[in-house]
Amino acid sequence: MAAADAAATASGAKVAPTSRRDEGGREAALIVCLSSSGSSLGSKPAQTGADAVGIVDHEGGGCSPHPFWVGVRACGAGAGAPLLRMAFVLQLVHITFSCADPGRLAEFWSALLDYELAPAGESWNAKDPRGEGTTLLFNRMAKSQTLQMPIHLDINVPDHETERERILQLGGRLVETKSFRVGDLSDTWTVMRDPEGNGFCVESPPNTTHRHIWNVSFSCAEPRELGRFWAFALDWPDEDIDPSIVQRFRDAGVGEPELSGFHVTKPPDGGWPRFYFQRREKSRPDSHAIHLDFATEDREAEVERLTQAGATVVESKEGTKLIFTVMRDPEGNPFCVG
Repeated sequence: MAAADAAATASGAKVAPTSRRDEGGREAALIVCLSSSGSSLGSKPAQTGADAVGIVDHEGGGCSPHPFWVGVRACGAGAGAPLLRMAFVLQLVHITFSCADPGRLAEFWSALLDYELAPAGESWNAKDPRGEGTTLLFNRMAKSQTLQMPIHLDINVPDHETERERILQLGGRLVETKSFRVGDLSDTWTVMRDPEGNGFCVESPPNTTHRHIWNVSFSCAEPRELGRFWAFALDWPDEDIDPSIVQRFRDAGVGEPELSGFHVTKPPDGGWPRFYFQRREKSRPDSHAIHLDFATEDREAEVERLTQAGATVVESKEGTKLIFTVMRDPEGNPFCVG
C-alpha cells in the first residue's frame, strides 16, 4: 500500500467526518477519506493530528482494498481508541420482481427454492423458511422486455440434471447449457427463464445441500469499480480469489481483460447471496425486471452517503408503511432505500 499512501498524500487527501450511532447507541464519527476535490480516494490519509485516524478494513485491521475508506470511532475518543463497527449501513431485505402476474411468478419461484408463499396486499412474498435466503417480493409493475438482463440470479442446486427437469415442469424454459474448461478447471451451468421471461442460471457446485440463491449477478462495464461501490454501500468484504487459481488461468493462456472481468463481494457472516459482477453486455431497459430493496436506520443520511459514492437519486416515494428513495448505482441499476 506504499504507493497508494503516497498518492493520497500527493493529492492533498483530507478527512471528512459525519456521525452515526453504533450498536450501543453511542454517537460515533464516520471518517471517509476524500480527495482534495471531494471525491472518494482509493488510499488512506496520513495521520496529522490527535483526531486523525488510519482507516482500516471491514475486520478492523490493515488497509482496505476499496476506493472508499470508512472507519468509525466514538466522538471525542483519541486516535488510539478502537474503531467501532456501524450497526449496519444497508441491509438487503428484498429481491423484487416487476411482473404482470405476481401470484403466478411467486408460485414458480417459491416452488423452485422451497420458499414459503404469502400475500402482501396486491403483491406476494416468498420467504426462506430456513431464514438463510433473502425474501423475494413480486409486484405488479411495468417492465421492459430484455434479452440480456442487467441483474439476474444464480441458483445452486444439489443435482443439476434433476433440477433442470424439475424447473421445466414448474413452468421454466430452457435457454442453453454452457460449459468451460481451463486446464483441470471446469464448470457447467444451465441458463433458464421463468414464466415471465426473466433469465437465471442453475448449477451444482460440490457440497450443495439444498436449493438457494448463490449470487445476485450484475452485468456491467467495470466489474471492479461497481463491485467496490456495492462493497462500500453494504460494508461487505471482497471474496478472496485463490492466487493459485488465477495463476492456473494465466498458465492456460487467459489474460487481461478476462482476469479482471469479474468481482465478488459477500456478506461478512459468510452467508448468501453474494454480489457477483461480470463484464458483459447488457440491455439498458427503462424499467428493470429485478431490483434490490434495502433497509437502513437513517434513510436521508444513507442517500447522502451513497450519492457521494457515485449513486444518483431518482425520486422519493411514500409507501404504505414508510418513505423510500429510488436510486441508481454508478452503472444505472435501480435500487430502493427505505
